[in-house]
Amino acid sequence: MSSVVQSRERRDVRRRGGRRSLAFLSIVLAGVLLAAGCGQQDTESGGESQQDQTTSETNLLPEGVVVALDGVQTYFPEIERQTATSENSTAAGAPDATRMVIYEGGDGRRVTISVDRYPSPDAASAAFEQAIDKSEVVPGFVALPAPAGVGDKAFAGSVTQGVDTHIGYGALAGAYVVGVTSAGYPATPENADKLAGLTRDAVEKATAA
Repeated sequence: MSSVVQSRERRDVRRRGGRRSLAFLSIVLAGVLLAAGCGQQDTESGGESQQDQTTSETNLLPEGVVVALDGVQTYFPEIERQTATSENSTAAGAPDATRMVIYEGGDGRRVTISVDRYPSPDAASAAFEQAIDKSEVVPGFVALPAPAGVGDKAFAGSVTQGVDTHIGYGALAGAYVVGVTSAGYPATPENADKLAGLTRDAVEKATAA
């Protein structure tokens, strides 16, 4: 009987404390993993990986809404180049335009930034909540402190599966949902702080565009 109660208590804690962070991170990671694979394929095949990749040109935000390479290098100087840019096909709800950009270092480490713009702040908030409510638990998830002063709402966490670690930050800011994720970095406080700073810059860049 006590084990049943403890199990129920753990589920309740997860719902209250980690459900929102975990759900948003799963959305961010899905996009990162898909886009990262695409970027790697382009690099290996010699394709022009920096060209826009989109199925609908009208749904692609200008690249100026995303923090540029030099801005990423402020926090992660080992990142050397942009390897891919595209629409964010994993965006929740019905954004009117999106943009995802992947930056990579020579050692295969990646930083991915996505910006999704919705018709209104209410639509963005609804999509944000929808993504949270519909997401499933990601194995290996660890909640991280949400960055202060980033947008209207912000969540953070890391996922480690095998030797692969992703750290994800997401923020709702007016009519925008912004995601910033790193791959190949250990989830240390230093790396989390760097990603939090980059997320803050990404929100400011997107909402000022």
